[in-house]
Amino acid sequence: MAASRPLKLRALLFLYGSGNILGCALALIGPALLFAGVIDRGWLAITAGLYVAGLLLGRRQPELERAIEDSLSFEQTMQRLDEVISQASPHLPEEVKPRLASIRNAVGEVLPRLRGNGLHNDDLFTVRQTVLRYLPETLANYVALPPAFRVSHPLKDGRTARQLLAEQLSLLETQMREIVANAARHDAQALIANGHFLEEKFRQPDFLAR
Repeated sequence: MAASRPLKLRALLFLYGSGNILGCALALIGPALLFAGVIDRGWLAITAGLYVAGLLLGRRQPELERAIEDSLSFEQTMQRLDEVISQASPHLPEEVKPRLASIRNAVGEVLPRLRGNGLHNDDLFTVRQTVLRYLPETLANYVALPPAFRVSHPLKDGRTARQLLAEQLSLLETQMREIVANAARHDAQALIANGHFLEEKFRQPDFLAR
């Protein structure tokens, strides 16, 4: 995926990256030492070395799980979902965390209900896809972006990745609440409609896709 991105976008991701920012910060030490008279010859090499050190030490964004196996039990599925949310949470804006918790609670409420209410297995598709693919991929794609890039670089329709994440989680929360209500009514047709809607909205969950 990264290789298919335009060169300009890849350059921006590098410039916003933690490694480059830390490297630039450390590289400033070289000229400062030169002006302070601490070093003289070789200051360029020292500056370059400090930048490379920062580049190597720069903390890479964690790799979140992008899909959860559909063969897991209910308990295993919820455990895996909790792990994904826990790993992503330190990198998420505070305003989206309540929505994320609401989505998680809705999933935990509706999965046992769907399994036990006599609906056909196909009616589980919507919730399974939300838990197993849509939500993990959305979180993983957001966390993979450099922190400064998420909040400052305009993407779709001028919105930042942070704004797009808030919109996507709001949409997921609304749909999951509808799924809970539809499952309570044993409304299989409404559940199928929920599935088609989410599939259309989250077919491409990459924040960088135009």
